[in-house]
Amino acid sequence: MFNAINVRHQLHAQPELSGQEAGTAAFVVSQLKSIGVSKIHTGFAQHSVLAEIDCQQAGQTILFRCELDALPINEINDFAHRSTKQDISHKCGHDGHIATMLAFADKLIRSPAPTGKILLLFQSAEETAEGAKFIIESGFLAQFSIDFVFAYHNIPSLPLGTVSCKKGIFTPSVESFCIELTGKKCHASQPSNGICPANTIAELIIFMASLDQPNQVADDYFVATPIYINMGDKTYGIAAGHATIGYTIRTFDNLVLEQYKQKIIETIASICKKESLHFDILWFEAFKANINDAEAFERIQSAATHSNLQFIEMEQPFDFGEDFGMFTNTYKGAMFGIGSGTNCPALHTNNYDFPDELIDIGSDVFYQLSYL
Repeated sequence: MFNAINVRHQLHAQPELSGQEAGTAAFVVSQLKSIGVSKIHTGFAQHSVLAEIDCQQAGQTILFRCELDALPINEINDFAHRSTKQDISHKCGHDGHIATMLAFADKLIRSPAPTGKILLLFQSAEETAEGAKFIIESGFLAQFSIDFVFAYHNIPSLPLGTVSCKKGIFTPSVESFCIELTGKKCHASQPSNGICPANTIAELIIFMASLDQPNQVADDYFVATPIYINMGDKTYGIAAGHATIGYTIRTFDNLVLEQYKQKIIETIASICKKESLHFDILWFEAFKANINDAEAFERIQSAATHSNLQFIEMEQPFDFGEDFGMFTNTYKGAMFGIGSGTNCPALHTNNYDFPDELIDIGSDVFYQLSYL
């Protein structure tokens, strides 16, 4: 008999980083086969896995998504299922999301939904915002006429088992970038003979701070978070000639983010020209804003009611990025949260652990969604 908690603990003990989830994917395939799922697809986008489960009669096609990857964080928990890998652990709860999806598959095999086709997508590389893009661009999903897409994320600080959702923006558009500044080293006694990036970095920090508007209810909500700065070497006789500076930016609208990106690029170019510096900008980890469809929202609310769960209609979006935005920008659908408990450690912290109680709660909400 399928034991979702044991499966979750096995996954937690053997985490794999984004794009490296070969073992996790193989484990998922083996569990799907043991449950009785016969249509399983691999090899279409990194280590992602897609399972098909046909219902009793023809109807809508609904895709449910979970994530395979872990984070580069060393776990400090000492329970029996703690991570066996140094500096890698499931600190976002993807082990629990996988277990939820497998429990959902088990319910569908034992008691199929009346109509339609259910697609279970186990996505590679969510944390780096690469996985959904690879899947969409592969064209693999084009063979299915997908009517709705759904996913959930566990949410620490919310009461255990509560379902939270909102229409429209659910999570923001987020992207990170690194600026590499190249000038000219010189002897520290003659700084005028070199080109030092220090003044440029100072100007860039002030400029980025001027853009920051963290008030979520403001029309110009925009968060610019400094991540790191490196300049020069610890060689005190040589003036710095090279530097890198990294930021993550976020706002609630994909188009607005693009406008801010253009403004940032133009400002960097202007400052560097004035200082005679060469610059390169690398953009990465681009998360599209999650846009929750109104009908999909209503289905989630109904599913929570059928599961006898408290439903919370959110007033403001969450402020974290989520790769599921690539799917809600492509298909009708929605993402929702399930509370992990008010005392649960925060996501991405070294003592976090997914609450096992959520597996049955999440799989039941998914199951109800397959009926609606």
